[in-house]
Amino acid sequence: MDTLPEHLARAILFAVGLIAALVLWALPPADGALLLHHQFLIAVLAAALLGAALFRGIRPAVVIAGLLSQAGFVGIALATPDFGATTALYLNLAGMTALLCAGALLVAAARQQARWDGLQPQQRSP
Repeated sequence: MDTLPEHLARAILFAVGLIAALVLWALPPADGALLLHHQFLIAVLAAALLGAALFRGIRPAVVIAGLLSQAGFVGIALATPDFGATTALYLNLAGMTALLCAGALLVAAARQQARWDGLQPQQRSP
């Protein structure tokens, strides 16, 4: 069942996929294997987020993977004193916030679907 929370979550996943693509654009050119590897992971994350907007089955896994990936980048960026790509840091923070919202919306949609299907008991007043 397509509900409003699910439509909003799909829109957020698409937007975060675009934000991840913007992070690639904001990062400096890869001068080492580590930065090149990080840019590859961001490209895979962006593709997964854009795919999750279309395919329902992969959404929970992609939201969790996206949060872990972006949290790792933010942690490394905050631990590095001379980190130069502050735009990428802020884009990752915005992406994490949006993914948390998308995850909450997906949980709300799943609960609504379970209630509709009769799998979750409703509270009855005495």
